[in-house]
Amino acid sequence: MKIQNEKKSEQIQMVTIEICKEDYAANVENALKKQRRMAQVPGFRPGNAPMPMIKKMYEKSFIADEVNRMMFDELNKYIRENNIETLGEPLPVNDKTVVDFEHPDKFVFVFEIASQKPFDINYEELPEITSYQIKATDEEIDRFVDDLRKRHGQYTSPETIADNDFVTVEFNENDNGNFYANDLSEAGKKLFIGKNVKEVVTADVHTLFDDENKLATFLKTTPEMINKEEADVRAMTIKYIGHLEPAELNDDFFKKAYPKGEVKSVEELRKEGAAKVEAEYATSIRQKFMNDAITTLVDNLKIELPEEFLRRYIIAAQEDMTEEKLNGEFDKYLNSFKWQLIENKLTKENNIQVTEENVRNYVRDFFMKNYFAQFNAEDVAERVDAMVADTLKNKDTVKNIYDQLFDEAIGNVLQQKMKTKVKKVTFKEFADELYGIKEEKKPKAKKAAPKKAAAEPAEAPAEEAKPKAKKAPAKTKKATPKAE
Repeated sequence: MKIQNEKKSEQIQMVTIEICKEDYAANVENALKKQRRMAQVPGFRPGNAPMPMIKKMYEKSFIADEVNRMMFDELNKYIRENNIETLGEPLPVNDKTVVDFEHPDKFVFVFEIASQKPFDINYEELPEITSYQIKATDEEIDRFVDDLRKRHGQYTSPETIADNDFVTVEFNENDNGNFYANDLSEAGKKLFIGKNVKEVVTADVHTLFDDENKLATFLKTTPEMINKEEADVRAMTIKYIGHLEPAELNDDFFKKAYPKGEVKSVEELRKEGAAKVEAEYATSIRQKFMNDAITTLVDNLKIELPEEFLRRYIIAAQEDMTEEKLNGEFDKYLNSFKWQLIENKLTKENNIQVTEENVRNYVRDFFMKNYFAQFNAEDVAERVDAMVADTLKNKDTVKNIYDQLFDEAIGNVLQQKMKTKVKKVTFKEFADELYGIKEEKKPKAKKAAPKKAAAEPAEAPAEEAKPKAKKAPAKTKKATPKAE
């Protein structure tokens, strides 16, 4: 087996791998012998089929498997031993590749490999980025307090409907509807407020709500299914009235809402509410900062890319991509490649890793904070462990958490290194600044696997060879541009 390389440009080299019969013959012969021992061929006892018959059935496919394995191993070894930081994936050069299973004495595989060109990040020379801090308004804090008072309030069943009460009415024996009195239109409130259980209200239901979604919920249907052109008059018997009296802000309330005693007064409660409200905006703030940081880095760093190679790489990676379509989107692809190179550099220089233990701890903390915050950790440890183990069985969930933790780590590095100016705003002011501004989705340059480097033999075994899913160790993200 021979491997040669030819430098085509500063970032592009052509690698040629030659595999001769003597390189693969022994392994193919062993595979055929093993197959003969297991093969069940009509007319022969298991393991006794003639070797010429086994070769006719399986030899070409075994050669293809072995040659492809050797080719990929040698290519990856070459990249690894020469410390090549690849850009994208090796791109097969099909017009120079020689694959002939009728004359399998020598196979020739040719690839183009693009390497990354070093670049520096001088954070002092980059423009300043706004770092937002969203302050909770009194209205938002009041809403938090009111919601908590309702959660610990007293439920009663009064005889007369008042504002905010929950009401169930019956149209006939098998049909009923529910609504909150404060969701009614002015006309609806006049009809129902002050009415008692068992009283009958007759009205066109279309007039009861201003919000068509609330009307649809009341009728247990969808807005599209409602015929607004025709009146829908119904006799509605009031069957149930539910009233929630919010809890008073006294010692009993604080003991129920905060049994550990961390909040004991209205002042402390409002501080807690402000912290909770502001924490809800953390994701929006972080995403805004990341978008601005990515744009600043991509627009201001000098990163040289082999554009002609990348054009061919993108077209090879995406079946529906055309030259015309790529011309309109190529700048977005280049920005995506640039960001991936920046991200990889940040990862390497700052030793960013996300481990299985990091993911496990994230899931555990999520359950403890959202489901068992009022419990002693030791008392619920076994139950939480079971929930964590069950969650980690879902590969998509694990990948999403891994990506989230990785992005947060990258964001933390940029927060520390990039120049920022703090701007304190309300959420409305924050939203107003972003109104009408949408982040452009960056097309994803998929991997261009060297799928045509080796042709399939004319005859293949009946059983399809399925690729095995590889377990991803703790590592950094792959250098493949993504949609963002």
